[in-house]
Amino acid sequence: MLGVEGTGVIVFALWMAMLAAAVTDLGAQATLARYLPELTLAGRAADGDRLTALLRSAVALACCAALAGFASYGGWEWWAGGAEPAISILVGVACALQALAGFTYGYLRGVQRFDHLALVTAVSLAAQLVFVAVGSLTFGLPGALVGYCTGSVLPAALALRPARCTGPLAADIRRRARRYALYAWAGALSSAFVWSRAEVFFLNRSAGSAAVGLFSVGVTLANLASQAPMLLTAGLLPYFAQAFGKGALAEMRDAYASATRVLAFLVFPACFGMAAVLPALLPMLYGRAFAGALPAATILVIGAGIGSAASVGTSLVMAVDRSDFIFLSGLVAAVLTVIAGFTAIPAFGLMGAVWARVAIQVAAVAFGGWFVFSRLGFPLPFRDLAKLLVAAGLCGAAARLCLLVPGAGSLPAAILAGAATYMVSIRVLHALPAGDIARLRTITRHLPAGLRTAAELGLRVLAGSADGGRPSQAGTLATKSGQPQPLAAATGTPGGRNAN
Repeated sequence: MLGVEGTGVIVFALWMAMLAAAVTDLGAQATLARYLPELTLAGRAADGDRLTALLRSAVALACCAALAGFASYGGWEWWAGGAEPAISILVGVACALQALAGFTYGYLRGVQRFDHLALVTAVSLAAQLVFVAVGSLTFGLPGALVGYCTGSVLPAALALRPARCTGPLAADIRRRARRYALYAWAGALSSAFVWSRAEVFFLNRSAGSAAVGLFSVGVTLANLASQAPMLLTAGLLPYFAQAFGKGALAEMRDAYASATRVLAFLVFPACFGMAAVLPALLPMLYGRAFAGALPAATILVIGAGIGSAASVGTSLVMAVDRSDFIFLSGLVAAVLTVIAGFTAIPAFGLMGAVWARVAIQVAAVAFGGWFVFSRLGFPLPFRDLAKLLVAAGLCGAAARLCLLVPGAGSLPAAILAGAATYMVSIRVLHALPAGDIARLRTITRHLPAGLRTAAELGLRVLAGSADGGRPSQAGTLATKSGQPQPLAAATGTPGGRNAN
């Protein structure tokens, strides 16, 4: 609706709002997700409510300051003879709403109400899609920004509910939470700069809004391919936090290795498969005006597959109170991004931004993997991950071969061929242990009937039918009561009260 250049302008405005929201968050979202599970397990729910109230007040004040700052900047720009202040004011509103919405999401994760989290997210998404479309058609760029703001109204309103408990927070929790929030906040700032779309700032300066629009298409497709599998990790931080609080390190190691494999099993084929079918998919989604984004999108989608598999390690590091490492690694990556912004991006434009982004993110993933393995003592399943990567590569190759045959049916054929090749490759390479297949069965039992049947057929291809489709004890984790618990509960997927 907005075209290549208009898309570049809106992406830059949204990046500014997201970066400002990371400043306004003050580390509250991560702190709630980390400490509320531990306090609840320890029978200190009142301290959890007091911590929530304290962080809510801090975030609300920061949001007011941010909104006033953007409004003042817009008024100053208008007074100086520049553009209308509406865009700056809307960016400030988007910043405040995103920060408050993040507070709500952190709280719901912390109290492990993933059913409420899913409902709020679904309603917000529906509202955003409708109002972005209507706003873009009716009012152009300002309308699109208003549409994006509507997606955060509901969770932002929930963040302003009155506190249930008042009084001073216990000194031990105040001390730990303050240190954790400080490092989590600094880490989130650097991560927002690196893992979001920091390149749009340098591209906008050196190559213009059109290059920003093409770059944003690649990032959006990369997120589209990786986000659905990564949503399964929403419950890992509170799960690891509870396990760390009771000293269950062996349970954490088992869950870490299994969750990493399962996430890689889902995200690798999604990214490699999408990269393979982009020549047919990208023009269908965005129109031929965005055809120039194809090389950049292909590289970014493949890079997203490698980077997303490391998100389990991030949850683990946060759960063991090492938010200082998140800050350090994010700071190093941010410095590298700035260096690339003044060297590679001005020299090579769009592709310089793409290759710099992928290289820096892969380096950050390698640094994080080294820390988890060598300092925390949690071994990575390198061999299984390598097998999954090979299988995903074969999946992409099979899908791309199908696109060589022209016709309307080439895209569906490519998707089916890629999926079949991937499943057979996993079976032949023995890339997924039986315990992980059992965990996947636990997750898929709660899907709608049609999807559940298709998933069960795929899992039978992976494991064979000899087990009769019954999950084994290897597919469970021990809880504090000694009863086995499906990994679905650890990953925030359906399976009980923690349903997502």
